[in-house]
Amino acid sequence: MAEGTPHADDPFNEAVATTGLFLLVSAVIALAVAVASWGTSETLIAALASSAALLSFAASIFCFKTQAGDNAVAEA
Repeated sequence: MAEGTPHADDPFNEAVATTGLFLLVSAVIALAVAVASWGTSETLIAALASSAALLSFAASIFCFKTQAGDNAVAEA
């Protein structure tokens, strides 16, 4: 394998995938908080939690897309 060529066991790829998974779990928790807050008529907390969920979900998708792009380069 050439020097500098990314591969599946690259620690950077593992870190990006782990970060994406952490962000996805935090998005699910934030969504649960948003739904619970909406049910108790706490609209400000619901709005903040849903925006945090949306931001975390978008960041996790970005992490997974970045990792998938690195793996596609490694396989080529």
